[in-house]
Amino acid sequence: MIKDDVIAGEFTEEIDASDADIRRLALSFIQEAWEDGLSHGIDSTALAHAALFSAMMDLVSLYGEEAVSKFAEEIPQRVERGDYSLERRLH
Repeated sequence: MIKDDVIAGEFTEEIDASDADIRRLALSFIQEAWEDGLSHGIDSTALAHAALFSAMMDLVSLYGEEAVSKFAEEIPQRVERGDYSLERRLH
């Protein structure tokens, strides 16, 4: 469930959404904030560092250092596989 006060207007409505829908919505919020930062003159490298720091800090608070360290070990392979590329290669 997500609370949809953006669409609902004055009241907050809970709607059913798939995990993929929630992730797409979350990404749209991040992209909007990213564009806002760029429009205020913050360079994309600084935004990327801040976003990564914020994400890792949140994951550590939820899952702990050990679990996040194991997750982070897989990042180089995912980058090489194209998981984070705009024009993602399908294997």
